[in-house]
Amino acid sequence: MIRLFALLPLITFGLWWLYLYHNGWTIKQGMKGFKIIFIINVVVLGFFTLMYFVTKVE
Repeated sequence: MIRLFALLPLITFGLWWLYLYHNGWTIKQGMKGFKIIFIINVVVLGFFTLMYFVTKVE
């Protein structure tokens, strides 16, 4: 499950890049969006990681 966490940022960054490309914007113009997506990904992945360790049964 943890190895699939790497897909979340790849998918969200890819979708944002496609949105920028489709609307004719440059990566530089969309940097604020990339930063917001990065912060959201860190929060979501941090939560999932915390829940994984909290609920881990040994």
